[in-house]
Amino acid sequence: MSSILDTSSLYSTYGQTVTNAASSSLQSTLGNVNEDSSDEELMNVCKNFEAYFVQKIIEQAKKSIAGEDEEEQGEYMKYFGDMRNEQYANIIAESGSVGLAQQLYDSMKTQYNLQ
Repeated sequence: MSSILDTSSLYSTYGQTVTNAASSSLQSTLGNVNEDSSDEELMNVCKNFEAYFVQKIIEQAKKSIAGEDEEEQGEYMKYFGDMRNEQYANIIAESGSVGLAQQLYDSMKTQYNLQ
């Protein structure tokens, strides 16, 4: 017999909604980049993309680690693990250690002929 509030399905629905919202927001931001965009705006868009990309890598890496199955995690980690991964990804993107944001920035500046 299942409970009225099935937390696993609630978490799954919430997680998918957050992922879709983040993806849509990123697509919208990337779509707004044009010749009138400042260097700072362009770099922020590139860092946001890098952070999103790194977050997805972190999530996939965690799934591949033995013992990191969702069933074995506590409720706290189910709800707040995504937020933790997002913060890790933001820190990594801000540090510039991956370099993807800088490469995107350079490529987009060339593409849009920005000075």
